[in-house]
Amino acid sequence: MRRTAIVPVLALTLLLVAGCGPAERPYQPGEGAVPPTAPASASATGAPEGTQEPAASGTPGAGTVSIGGGKLKVTIDWPAKRDPLIQLMADYHLATRKAIVSGSDRYLQDLDLELTGAREAYDWVTQYTEQDKSMKGTSRLYNLRVAVKLDKGAQVNACVDDRGARVIHTRTGKAVVPQPDWIRRPHLHAILVHRGDDGVWRIRTFRYSYKGCPV
Repeated sequence: MRRTAIVPVLALTLLLVAGCGPAERPYQPGEGAVPPTAPASASATGAPEGTQEPAASGTPGAGTVSIGGGKLKVTIDWPAKRDPLIQLMADYHLATRKAIVSGSDRYLQDLDLELTGAREAYDWVTQYTEQDKSMKGTSRLYNLRVAVKLDKGAQVNACVDDRGARVIHTRTGKAVVPQPDWIRRPHLHAILVHRGDDGVWRIRTFRYSYKGCPV
């Protein structure tokens, strides 16, 4: 997907009030980004993928999802309040990792995506799957929070730390050189979502920043 700098919350609020307007200029790796100012608030072999979540609902804690028979393990640090928008962020993160590990974009089919979000998600995944690239290692999704929420639009933020993982060549198993920026350092990931007339929240577009995500 195109990596676009996270816009300031004030500007985002105006965007959401207008109905989550068009996506901004595509972000290029290495480009400066402005972090939000809001307070932080199937395997490749077909083997089943297990998920471990907090013991009690509504209690913060870490859950681990094993992808590709353990080829990639994703730990999610769940907040105390499991807002459906938080779940939407986690579902998207896991679906993209499952797609890359399995080499298939079928995991994106069950996500709630608007047209722009779907195009960006599929474009991002296929740049790896079509080049026979996969992932292995460990990944962490943490500090999930709803930064802005209005009647028809919202921004959900999360920190992503993929430094324990590697993008690899599927055929050889060797690490890709150089590794992409999102692997080499923790980054802030945001989804901009829109609530349709049917009441369903769908991802409209994405934002990224390499500032504002301490480990």
